[in-house]
Parts: sequence; structure tokens; C-alpha cells
Amino acid sequence: MNRAGRHSPSAAQGVVYGIAIAEALGAELERRGTRRALLVTNTSLAGAGGLAEEVSAALGECCVAQLTGIRAHSPRADVLRIAAALAGHEADLVVGFGGGSVCDATKAATLALANEMTASADLDRLREPDGLRPATLPFVAIPTTLSAGEFTSFAGVTDERVPRKEVFFHPSMAPDVVVLDPALTVATPPRLFFGTGIRAVDHCVETFCSINVTPPTEATALHAARLLPGALRRVLADPDDLDARLDCLVGAWLSVQGVSCGVDLGASHGIGHILGGTAGMPHGETSCVMLPHVLRYNAAFNGVRQAELAAAMGDSTTPLADQVQALVAALGLPGRLRDAEVPRDLLPTIAEEAMLDLWIPTNPRPLTRAEVLALLEAAW
Repeated sequence: MNRAGRHSPSAAQGVVYGIAIAEALGAELERRGTRRALLVTNTSLAGAGGLAEEVSAALGECCVAQLTGIRAHSPRADVLRIAAALAGHEADLVVGFGGGSVCDATKAATLALANEMTASADLDRLREPDGLRPATLPFVAIPTTLSAGEFTSFAGVTDERVPRKEVFFHPSMAPDVVVLDPALTVATPPRLFFGTGIRAVDHCVETFCSINVTPPTEATALHAARLLPGALRRVLADPDDLDARLDCLVGAWLSVQGVSCGVDLGASHGIGHILGGTAGMPHGETSCVMLPHVLRYNAAFNGVRQAELAAAMGDSTTPLADQVQALVAALGLPGRLRDAEVPRDLLPTIAEEAMLDLWIPTNPRPLTRAEVLALLEAAW
């Protein structure tokens, strides 16, 4: 534990867990007096008979429209489309239903709405949060994956003009309420569910090993490390095990408490942002590939911390990096960049862009561009 520091609790946020969506949303609508709710989701959830219909039914007459087709890595165009729909429908509540991309795009859209951003270039202003008006539109997030972005005030948005994914921050972007209903994750494709589960493992690992972890976030990260591996394996054994799925959702919630309180992460996340935005790799899978290599690189600086996590994950005799790799393999996820179809000739570009990410400078062991490239080559 760091012997001195500052803990900054996240903004007050309600979390409803283990309660069916109809009951959870009904109570929230009544509490807020909602009249005009916009439902934002992706194409796979919005098809005929899809789960978005169940959420829309729970919203009832309050649902003024469904906005579908939100794409992976939250392109700027989708952020602006959501903001325009919120304004056009005069929404008094937005409900984001889906994975991390839906959540991040909706977060950024609420801030874009508050600041009258209507063009892609306008979103450049998100880089300077101190000059922005706060988002005020109430936001309910209903996750179907384990990426846990719904618990933070960060949003990853891809600038299609470059292309590059940027991470924006504003304290007002975090959803007001998060609903964790394990039944809504059953239809999530296994590769996506398990991949984002490893992303949650990455959250708790890089939080616990952070240069500025605090006592409360250290505790939540350690508990997440105890909970997630076993829960993921239980879902693998029985995809209909809702108790295991709820444990996964709770583990993801705990894993990201550090990020929501201002704890800095490291190179697995920093490189992962670029692999996602530049190479189109799902963020869960960037963690599958990069986290073991980053752990080995950092071991000389935080080996004791890694050993504590290894014990929490169930095996004090196996190095943490090896445990993560074994879990990735057990879940049937890619373990190399080439398995995720990342071109090798793109690696130098990824290394250069990674040096601009906010979490490369905060990696426990300092990194140069050449060292980032070496990690990418080892992972390829």
C-alpha cells in the first residue's frame, strides 16, 4: 500500500444488482418522473425479438425512440448521432443498453449535448474538460458485457479522421444509475462476454499494481481478483448459471473502482486503447494479449504486488502473468496479436501512438517507444 496519497471518491452513483430489468427500470422511472426516454443500443440487441425490446417494454410509454447501430469503439459520428437524437426528441432520460461502446458513446453524447457540439471537430473540445458545461441529462446504463465502463467518468471515442481512439474525462459523464441484470448477459456472444471478463481482470490487476492505488481501491481490486476467475469458469461450464453471471458483473464493478476514483492504470490499458482504435481489436482481447507481457515487463518493479494478486486468483505458486495466460486459454480467447488479425507492419505505428496515451506515463516501470514496440513484437 502507498503510505501517502489522495483518495477521490467517484460521484454518487446508484447501482441496482440482481433485480430484473422491468422492476429496476420501473422504479427508476417513477422516482424521476420520466416522460421521454431515449433507448440507445447496438444492432445485435435491437433485432426483432431482441433484448432491446424487453428493455423498451420496461420503459413503456416513456420510450420515445430506439437509437440503434452504435458501433464498436464509439466513433465520433455515433456520439453526434446520439446527441442529435437526444435534442430532437427532447429526452429527459437516456438509457444505454449494451457493451462498453454503447456506454462510452452515450457518455460523450450527454456532454456533447450540454455543450452544443454538432460536428466532429467540435468534439476536440472534450480534450479540455475544465472549459465545458457539465452533462445534466440523467443516464441509466444497462451493461451486457463486463468491460465496466459504466462505472467511470471516462469515455473512449474514436476519431475516424486519424483513426485513433482518445480517452476523454469529465466528472459529469458517469451514468447516474447502473442496472446489473445477469439475465441480460445470457445472449452476449461468449467470446465478447469472456473477453470483457479478462478486461475486468486487467482493471483489477493494473489498479492493485498502480503507482497511486489507495487503500479502498486496493481492497476492491483484490476482491475482484478473488471473484472473477472462478466466476468466469463457472459461466464457461454452465452458460445459464445466473448466479455466476451476477458474480462476474459484481467482480467487474469492483474491478473498476480504482479508475472511477482517479487511480492511474498502466501499459496494458494504454497500449490496448491504441490496438482498439487503430487496429480495430476488441478491448477485452487487447487485455488477453497484452496483460501477461506487461506483467512480465513490470515484475522487477512490482513483483511482490503481483504475488499477492496471484494468491488471490487461486495459485500462489504460479506467476500472475502465467495465471492470466492460462485463464485466457481456458476461456478460448486469443493469446497473440496475430490471432486477432493485427498486421505486424502496423506495430510501429501502434507503438508511436501509444506514447500519447494517458496511461503509458503512469505504468509502474517507465517505457520508451522502443520498449512498447518490443512488447508488441513479443505479443505478436
